[in-house]
Order: sequence, then C-alpha cells, then structure tokens
Amino acid sequence: MTTNSQYNTPKEFDNLYKILSSEKFLKKEGLGGELPFFIHSFPIQKLAEIESHTYSLIKRLQTEGVEIIEINLFLLCIDILKSENILDKILAQEQSWPNKQRLLRVLNGPLNVDTVLIPEIHKKVTKANAKILLLSGIGAAFPFIRSHTILNNLQTLVGNIPLVMLFPGTYNNQTLNLFNCIKDENYYRAHNLNEYKM
Repeated sequence: MTTNSQYNTPKEFDNLYKILSSEKFLKKEGLGGELPFFIHSFPIQKLAEIESHTYSLIKRLQTEGVEIIEINLFLLCIDILKSENILDKILAQEQSWPNKQRLLRVLNGPLNVDTVLIPEIHKKVTKANAKILLLSGIGAAFPFIRSHTILNNLQTLVGNIPLVMLFPGTYNNQTLNLFNCIKDENYYRAHNLNEYKM
C-alpha cells in the first residue's frame, strides 16, 4: 500500500496503466457484484505532475484500444456556466458578495448535480462510447461539487463501465479526506485503486 508520503507519480501511473488496461479491470472481475467505482488518491502537492501524467496515461490507453474519457469536473462546470451565459455575470458580482455561501447558493441551480451535472456526464460518456470514465478536477470543483455526491448520483448512470476518480487527498476505503484536511461524507462503495491487486 502506498501512503501519500511515499507517492511516486511516474511509478504510480505506470501501475495505473497496467491496471486500467488489464482484462480483469475492464471486465469488472473480482468486484463481488459491487459497483465498478475506483478511487486513486494522491497528495495535492503532486497535482501538476498528476495532470501531465494523466494526459500521457489516456494517450497510452487509447493507443492500446482502451477508450477512456476524462471528465474534469471543474472544467465541466465552467463550460455549463458559459453555455448558460452566466459565468461572466457571476465573476463580476462575486467580489461584492459578503461571503462564499452566496456563491454556493447562486451556483446550486445551474450546477445542480441531479438535473444538470449527472445528465451532462452521462451524455458525454454515451457519446464517447468509452470503456472507462476518468473523473478529475475534484479539488478545483470543491466546495460547490463534492466528490461523494457525484459518486452517489452516478451509480445508476454509469455503473456498467469502470469509473476512476483521481482524488487529491486520501481514501481509506471508508472516508474521503480532501487535501488531507477536509473530511467528506463516508463513502464505502468505491474500491481503492492504490491497493488494487492485479
């Protein structure tokens, strides 16, 4: 088991490639009937490395014929706000709001997880005909999008393909700990990719 202090990005991503390209993973074997949801946690200090290695990982998998779609939650939110023509308005007004709670309330409608984000993710996955969904941008999308909320709501929509969440923090098979300092709700249904046995 790799702890965050021992995290070696090239080594971890080489291992991720081996896992994600394996028949066992793609056929969802050994899950005991549980959802094919996986979390790969990493130290937030490694974020820049993670982003460049993620790009390489996706290219490597696609070269092997493994169709994988990456959805960056933060960029998805920005795209939605742009398409609704409200991003510039929010950015202009945000400075005058007395606290961030107002921002969260304003974003709750256009970025509603049930009615907007999940259908948009589902649409992108279906269009790409992907074999794996890779979720990134978790830290940047916090606090208006929480990782456990996305996982809970994606269960019915993409449960037929493996979902991999790149998570800046730690996951101990029960608790998501964002940035190693913000405890999210307990989430027991995802498998820990940092402990995955081939």
